[in-house]
Amino acid sequence: MNSFSRLMLSVTVFSFMLTVVNLLPSVVSTFQARYKDRFGHLSREMDSFFIHLKATYIVIGSIALGIVLGVVTGSWILGITLAILGVFAPKIALAVWKNIRSAQVENQLMDALVLINNALRSGLDIASGIELITTNMKPPISEEFGTVLNAYRLGGSLETALVDLTRRVRSRPLETAVGAVLIQREMGGNLVKTFEQLIQTIREEAKLQKKVKALSAQGRTQIAFLAVFPWGLAVLFYMLSPDMFGPALVNPIGQAVLVGLAIWEAIGILVTKRLVAVDV
Repeated sequence: MNSFSRLMLSVTVFSFMLTVVNLLPSVVSTFQARYKDRFGHLSREMDSFFIHLKATYIVIGSIALGIVLGVVTGSWILGITLAILGVFAPKIALAVWKNIRSAQVENQLMDALVLINNALRSGLDIASGIELITTNMKPPISEEFGTVLNAYRLGGSLETALVDLTRRVRSRPLETAVGAVLIQREMGGNLVKTFEQLIQTIREEAKLQKKVKALSAQGRTQIAFLAVFPWGLAVLFYMLSPDMFGPALVNPIGQAVLVGLAIWEAIGILVTKRLVAVDV
């Protein structure tokens, strides 16, 4: 009976391994296809934001950096953490770049609207005003409106190109301006007066945003202080008493705790930032 049980166990293990070997190529091919599709989409999206770098290179660089730091510092926890973060590095970098670029475009938007308004006063159309933006203004707004102009010249509608612009750039004033243009082109009316009223509205909104930022400055300062203070205190403790704090940097458990603290602090900062933000 014992021999029979061992035989059945061997047959079961052999069958399982045979199934795994047969399924492994299809699983690998499926994973490879999903990997190429996902990172190909990320690379195309990065190209649309003028980041001419493949997402795969960022992942490989982050993983290599994690391995190097893990070997140099002797901390496999640090190496594995950076390697895991490297998989999400392209998405994180793209999100950060979107926010930076959107803020830059928003800062240049008022000058761009004034330029379009002057073109309309001279008897030109909106497309000509957009062309003036692409030739006379600095990036990133010249690049973004250049994308709109190229899409329009290739046969697409100006309305669709402007809507695509609002999807790329996260800016409420830009959405307001595009919405006003779309409504005017659909309903008709005096476009020059529409732009004059639009510029006045966005200026008043900008003043209100500045007041809101001044009122919420204390909360944002507290977030920055709470983000820096624990790590500054840790550096101070290490300088005052290396023997007391040193084991936390050498022991794998201490390293894991520090990584966990960094992750939880990042989550806390994001949550607190949402609470402090005022939407007007």
